[in-house]
Amino acid sequence: MDLDLGSVHDDGFGDFLLAVQAGFGRTTTDESDEYPAHLLTPDRSLAVRDGGRVVATAGAYSFDLTVPGGAQLPMAGVCCVTVHPTHRRRGLLRRMVDAQLDDVAARGEPLAGLTASEASIYERFGYGTATFTTRWELESDHARLQPTPVSNGSVRIVDAAAAATAAHAVYSRIAPTRVGELARPAAWWPRLFRPGERGPRFFTVVHDGPDGTPDAFARYVLEDRWPDGVAANTLRVLEIQAVDAEAEAAMWSYLFGVDLVGTITAGERPVDDPLRWRLPDARRLRVRQLRDHLWVRVLDVATALSARTYGAHDALVLEVVDGFRPANSGRWLLDGGPDGATCTRTDRAADLVLHAADLGALYLGGVPASTLAAAGRVREITSGAVARGDALFLVQPSPWCTTHF
Repeated sequence: MDLDLGSVHDDGFGDFLLAVQAGFGRTTTDESDEYPAHLLTPDRSLAVRDGGRVVATAGAYSFDLTVPGGAQLPMAGVCCVTVHPTHRRRGLLRRMVDAQLDDVAARGEPLAGLTASEASIYERFGYGTATFTTRWELESDHARLQPTPVSNGSVRIVDAAAAATAAHAVYSRIAPTRVGELARPAAWWPRLFRPGERGPRFFTVVHDGPDGTPDAFARYVLEDRWPDGVAANTLRVLEIQAVDAEAEAAMWSYLFGVDLVGTITAGERPVDDPLRWRLPDARRLRVRQLRDHLWVRVLDVATALSARTYGAHDALVLEVVDGFRPANSGRWLLDGGPDGATCTRTDRAADLVLHAADLGALYLGGVPASTLAAAGRVREITSGAVARGDALFLVQPSPWCTTHF
């Protein structure tokens, strides 16, 4: 029977979502799931049907991504990519990705991005790892800040409604300033903070600045652990967001002071987390995981590279090899600096040769060209071009995305 690939209509959206659940091996919807499926729309969803039954899926959100220099570029947030076990090895994934990227390009979005369930899948489609996160643990006996922060604000525990309002206000100030972060619409937050059947799924605390305006929030849970009757709970930080270092320090001070805790753990933290430098014994903060997070696919080379700023004034010719989107292949002259850039096609000789996935990895400034060159992924044609690439692309602090989708 023919396998039909097409868009999803409103009346078939329920079948699409059920197929996504099945594709990820889920039999029920987990109420603790924090992915924003409620923001997915049929017009950005694709399905492969076998006799009317959905057997493969792909979707996308409409996001804005903050790039170096502060511009926020439209990015398709690719999600819900599944192929049922009964229909694998038939080329369905490639068909869906090809159709989806055609749609992204037609919408005028220069970038696509995703968080990969399996890291071996997406490089062949031109996606490169652009941001990383860490997960760490810290014994509560060593959880204190040095020097002790002085805050003129206050911390309050809030209910779901207040949490959604405050979190949206705080995050909306942060996203435009953080390279690698995604804008989250107002509709994102109420579902995230929605209580479960037995009440709140986590605690939410908000820090108000001296003027009474929220400038930080944190979500956390306490996991019971009482060995031999001694309190040794794990405080698991689900999310902490702050508009500046002072507000973040005030929030950590609160979290470090919660009673009955033996260990504090936090995920989705930046690779260059300044918290380590606030501790009296930094070695006690143990990184348990370093992993990839946001993968970026450049669809419009000229628009994407022209939209960001660069760390040095230079003109570099990049020869891009893009087997999946051949129209991107060729040589591109990037002429940029701290004040802006232009990117145009050129006949000049290449300085660097790289594949589309490596351009995606470089794009946000978190992966050095020299690292990719040392791994044999970027080829230097002009002597010194790799070092020039580092000077152009790298940013500080490292790009950081805290958004799951």
